[in-house]
Amino acid sequence: MPLILCPNDNSHMQKVSREGVDIDICPECKGVWLDRGELDKLLNLERAEFESQAKAQQRFHQEVNDFRRDPEDWRKRHPYDEQRGRHRYDDDDDDDSHRGSRKRRRGFDLFDIFD
Repeated sequence: MPLILCPNDNSHMQKVSREGVDIDICPECKGVWLDRGELDKLLNLERAEFESQAKAQQRFHQEVNDFRRDPEDWRKRHPYDEQRGRHRYDDDDDDDSHRGSRKRRRGFDLFDIFD
């Protein structure tokens, strides 16, 4: 595999993989170079994450509106879970394997390529 040199300072580039996209980064000048189609892949990942967050926000506002409209009906549809200390929701997963960790993955962040 040939070594890729940075066009700015002729340093050896490092290949880093983020979310399945290979990115060439110069360790000296911190320049980032993308091959054909890699920027589109990164932008598509960013767009998908944004849309996912927008849908979650819509669901949240819908729940708030449902509660404001009829709190008793909302409580009937979302029973209180003593073990979790909160009301259950339709999209709750029953997998508790993530419960011990405080750090949650935010999803895709375009600027993670600089980590």
